[in-house]
Amino acid sequence: MKKTILTGASLLALAMAGPAFAQSTSTVDQTGNGNLATVMQQETNSSEIEQVGDNNVATVDQRENVGTPANSSDIDQTATGSNTASVTQFAGSNGSFVDITQDGTSDGNTATADQASATGSTSEIFQTNVTGSSATTFQGGGVNNAAVIVQGDTTSVGGTLTSGFDSNSFILQSNADNFALSVQGGGDQTSLIDQNFGGSGNSAQVVQGAFSDGSSNSFVQQIGDNGIVEVAQNSSLNDAFVVQVSGDGNQAFVDQGFFAGGDTNAANISQEGDGNFSGIEQNALTAGGTNAATSAQEGNNNTSFIFQEGSGNTADVAQFQDGNSSSVSQNGTGNTANVTQGTPAP
Repeated sequence: MKKTILTGASLLALAMAGPAFAQSTSTVDQTGNGNLATVMQQETNSSEIEQVGDNNVATVDQRENVGTPANSSDIDQTATGSNTASVTQFAGSNGSFVDITQDGTSDGNTATADQASATGSTSEIFQTNVTGSSATTFQGGGVNNAAVIVQGDTTSVGGTLTSGFDSNSFILQSNADNFALSVQGGGDQTSLIDQNFGGSGNSAQVVQGAFSDGSSNSFVQQIGDNGIVEVAQNSSLNDAFVVQVSGDGNQAFVDQGFFAGGDTNAANISQEGDGNFSGIEQNALTAGGTNAATSAQEGNNNTSFIFQEGSGNTADVAQFQDGNSSSVSQNGTGNTANVTQGTPAP
């Protein structure tokens, strides 16, 4: 009888102490040949997967974690074939973390991180061999999230990038205090950062290009709040298209020479409303080609700057109402500049 009473008292004490969250921990190590690992977890989850050799596939699904401590997923893949990694963290876990590293000599790597309804979450994807590689991060429904994608062997972020071809990088974010960074080395890259129209303290950075390979593409879109976009590209045939539409502390910078390598560049910036500033600097002290730059700003504290060096340059700036200011500097062969300030709207 005494034992029964003590047991009941212990259960009551546990109940009064508040909820205790179940904890799942998974560690998977695989070496050699056609590796496949699948992890599904509920509650307070931690997962580590390491795959070495051949055709690695890893899938992690962590969910049902509303208001509980964070999910954590770490995937390291080294293969001679193509790696595939996918992590889904779902339903409100706070401070969740995804780290995917795909290393080795393999081409055609694919990495996906989906953090839905996440708050204070971080996603990091690193792919050493960029040829045919694709990386996608989606963070939706939460605040204070950060996303980083690095494709290419880098000595530092924005440092020396090795070559490779046909890599893709996509980051989509929603809601407050967003940050995104994409770094790609090599040629024929594509990068899309779209901060998913949720607004707040946006920042986006894109760095693309090995110093000899060509055809980088970048598209960045921010709608609302504290803005700031930076794009630096180095190769031939670069494209950068930056859109900040409707509001708040907009800023945008595009370089395209990335330490004097780029040619045949095109850059396009459009901003609308509030504390606008626009950049665009092409070639950045030599190399050159058929450059073009467009900056359009509508309303409020506008400033625009375009600097171009070397051959067939074109610049087009249109600023409308409020505190407009423009500066265009062109250096060498076939330059054209158009600046329009004032009127359109309503």
